[in-house]
Amino acid sequence: MTRIETFVDAAFAFAITMLIISVDEIPSSVEGLLNSARDIPAFVASGIQIGLIWYWHSVFSRRFGLQDGKTIVLSLALVMLVLVFIYPLKLVFMGLFFWISGGYLSSGLGNMTGADLSSMFTYFGIGFLVLSAISLSLYQNALKLRDSLELTQYEIYACKTELMNWGIIIIVSSISILIAQIAQGILITWAGFIYFSLLFSSRLLRHLREKRAPAP
Repeated sequence: MTRIETFVDAAFAFAITMLIISVDEIPSSVEGLLNSARDIPAFVASGIQIGLIWYWHSVFSRRFGLQDGKTIVLSLALVMLVLVFIYPLKLVFMGLFFWISGGYLSSGLGNMTGADLSSMFTYFGIGFLVLSAISLSLYQNALKLRDSLELTQYEIYACKTELMNWGIIIIVSSISILIAQIAQGILITWAGFIYFSLLFSSRLLRHLREKRAPAP
């Protein structure tokens, strides 16, 4: 493991800790315990998302093992972004489970106005866009150093696939921000629902690219 990878691992562990301590207070009664349990789905979903971000950086680090200046700067930027990103991330998931459950889960969220939703999705979208830009830049840097890394044609092809994937995420994040800024009423929620399209676009991209991939 590289030193930067060890540092990033520790920072992500701290981010999960921040999710835990973001609970307002320790329940002092059974009723308070049951009320706080309504936030568990949002906490779990947020933790999984943070874990997925950690996982892709881990895969990148193990695949290339880079410790050059640009990789270090981008990795540090990723860490700082995640530590800020966990709050809008959890808020978005709280809103999702509040809507799905008809107000039962994440009940402490309360009713949000159109302006609140617009601000929340804009904040979240900017964070997701910057995250994607950092990820794209990491793979661009690796591709730039293909000769010194002695990458095979298959590895170069896989790297370009990752660039395309993060490019799609940047486009979706930009559309989400645009919807959040111009939509009115219930239509603002589409600024959040549009991210579900990534479940299909990413799989489709990888499926199409795998068909044309050179031999490993």
